[in-house]
Amino acid sequence: LSLVAGYVDSITFLALFGFFAAQVTGSFVVAAAELVVDDRGVAAKMLAIPAFMLGAGTAAAIIIVRRGSKRSSLPLVFALEALLLAGFVALMLYSWPITDPDAWLGAIAGLLSAAAMGVQSALVRLLLRGVPQTNVMTGNSTQLAIDATELLYARLRPARVAADADLAPQVAEARKRFATVFAVLMGFLIGALGGALA
Repeated sequence: LSLVAGYVDSITFLALFGFFAAQVTGSFVVAAAELVVDDRGVAAKMLAIPAFMLGAGTAAAIIIVRRGSKRSSLPLVFALEALLLAGFVALMLYSWPITDPDAWLGAIAGLLSAAAMGVQSALVRLLLRGVPQTNVMTGNSTQLAIDATELLYARLRPARVAADADLAPQVAEARKRFATVFAVLMGFLIGALGGALA
């Protein structure tokens, strides 16, 4: 999932003139900057935030309505994300190369990608509890730094950790979380590189 998010964010940013699909923080910054600086392609960039939220809301609605069902909502929500991404890919291929920031096919493609990333964000939060967000790297980077510090402390003060029964489980949890978050960050980075190359 992080590889997909990195790929989509990188390709939309480069091919759609600074459009952020997965990074809503970036979309807020771009939207605010576009209000101050007169630039082309502003409509799609401004609509990225509601498109993301619409995707997240749609995924949440599917999950909430199906609560208590004996069947998992995960395949249905994955199918929704795949459908949105397929629409994004089809429009990007059909209209390639996009040379006009105001091209409506490029804008719609970008909005489909933002909605797909909203779906992904909601599904991770609601269905994959305990898994780090796959399209928000700021919080993951912070957690990685915290866990790395915890592990470094344990390495430098092994006697202290061994003597305190409460610290050993914390260090074990930090080690496990570090590996997971590192994998998510690397997946996003590899996806971003792939999107940039594409």
